[in-house]
Amino acid sequence: MQEEVLKKLSKFTKHKHVRITDRGNSAIFVAMAMVKKLNPKPFILIPDQGGWISFRTYPRLLDFDIKEIRTDKGILNLKTLKEGTKNASALIMTSFAGYFADQPLKKIAKICKKNDCLLIEDASGAIGDKSLCDGKRSDIIVGSFGRWKPVNLGYGGFISVRERNFFDQAKEAFSMIKVHNNIYDELYPLLNTKRLKALFDLQKKVKEELKSKNIKIFHEAKRGLNVVTEYSSEVLKYCAEKKYQYVLCPTYIRLNEKAVSIELKRLDL
Repeated sequence: MQEEVLKKLSKFTKHKHVRITDRGNSAIFVAMAMVKKLNPKPFILIPDQGGWISFRTYPRLLDFDIKEIRTDKGILNLKTLKEGTKNASALIMTSFAGYFADQPLKKIAKICKKNDCLLIEDASGAIGDKSLCDGKRSDIIVGSFGRWKPVNLGYGGFISVRERNFFDQAKEAFSMIKVHNNIYDELYPLLNTKRLKALFDLQKKVKEELKSKNIKIFHEAKRGLNVVTEYSSEVLKYCAEKKYQYVLCPTYIRLNEKAVSIELKRLDL
């Protein structure tokens, strides 16, 4: 079953070289260990909001400095990125900013390639998507199969790379990872896009309902799994009526301003 799982992930990521990890965070650490050797420059770029917790902590474990790129509510500012990537080892970002808005991956990848900055895409929320989780654009893709992810196994993760020799640069990091023997059998039936598509459809429906209430939606036209809105008692009332869990912002993993993130991805779809 191991071979079948890796083939399926390879198809999803468009990368030939894939490995399973025990956690999504382990994949992120391995990716950063790789770029430390592949592209030895002093710092890693991360978005100023809409990223993941370990983006702010793991680089320092590898003696990287961290520079935050300005975003428009999580969406990377391309003008700032052009300048920021000039001396960066890598940029790490999530496919969907804060799980609620898709990044312009094609444009981001073009800038990174021009400036010799490796692109690490955290595709935990986009596994199987047709335009994101794209190894033709991202040098390294990482992801989690943890709770509430589109591939909702409850544990485990993966890393895929553009070139096989990337893995050789992280042998020490890989040696610290132990993968559960049963993960391949448990993972294989979940490697599909049913849950991802269901979340896209639900996001669209929720946005339509909120628009009818004249509630401001951030990045309304963009795809994602969650919906982030202005803060108001009406939004909280809506969530209570629909039994949707929510996260109050500001928080780095969603938005750094007062807002409500309606956590649709926590639903059992």
